[in-house]
Amino acid sequence: RDGKYTHAAIFHLLKKHDNQVPTDCMLTNLPAPLGDQPALLTHDDVVTFFHEFGHIMHALCGEGEANNTHLAKCPRDFVEAPSQMLENWCWKSEVLSKLSKHYKTGETLPKELLDKLIAAKNVNVALSTLRQVLLATLDITIHTNPPGNAQELQELYDRLKPEISLIENPENCNILRSFGHLMNQYAAAYYGYLWSEVLSADMFHTRFEKEGIFNSNTGMDYRNIILAPGGVGSIMEHVTKFLGRPPKQDHFLQSR
Repeated sequence: RDGKYTHAAIFHLLKKHDNQVPTDCMLTNLPAPLGDQPALLTHDDVVTFFHEFGHIMHALCGEGEANNTHLAKCPRDFVEAPSQMLENWCWKSEVLSKLSKHYKTGETLPKELLDKLIAAKNVNVALSTLRQVLLATLDITIHTNPPGNAQELQELYDRLKPEISLIENPENCNILRSFGHLMNQYAAAYYGYLWSEVLSADMFHTRFEKEGIFNSNTGMDYRNIILAPGGVGSIMEHVTKFLGRPPKQDHFLQSR
C-alpha cells in the first residue's frame, strides 16, 4: 500500500510479564497475489522471512521479566546473530525440499534446480562483503569524526567507496540519503551485521551441521544457552558455552 514501510523488520509489542506472554510483530514486503496467481515467494523472500523470524525467536524465547531480559538489551553487535542463524536453514536441500512446491502441480523443487540454487549462493559475495565493510566504516567514521557539512559528507563517501568497495562513486551519488541504519539503534554499530555473521556461522556449523539441523537436543541448547538469557550476562560467555570453545572466524570464511 502507499506509504507502507518498505523494509523488513520486527517490532516488540508486549513484553513477558507475569501471565502476559511476549508478543512481537513481523513486518515484511512480500509479493502480493497477481490475478489468478497466488502470492509466490522467491528464495530471497524466504531468506528474508527466516531472518526476521530469527529476531522473533530471540524475543519470544527470552526468559526474563519485562525489561530485566530483553532483545534490545543484548549487545548491538550480537543482535543480528539469531536472525542470520536461521538463514542457514534456507540453504540446506533437506529444508528447501520441504518448503518448495509448484503451486499448480504440487511438485517439489527438482534436485537439479536445488543444487544450482545452492551452488549460486556465493555469487558476488566478495562485492557484497566489501559493501558491508564500506557501510560499517562509513557509520563508524561519521560517529567518531563527523564531517562538518554536506559537502564534506559527500567527499567522505566519494573517497571511501572506491577505496573499500573498489567501485567508483557516480557524481553526487550518496547512500547516506537512504542509509536508515545510520541514525537508529544501529548507529556506530552497523559493523555488527558482519560480526554477528561470524558468530552465527560458527554456531551453526559447529553444532547443527555436525549434530543435525533438525536435532532437537541441539536446538534446545541453542534456545537455553543463546536465546533465553537475552541481555543478561556475557554474550561471549554464552556463545563459548554453546560452542564448547571461544568463537573463531573459520566457518564464516568457509561459508563464503
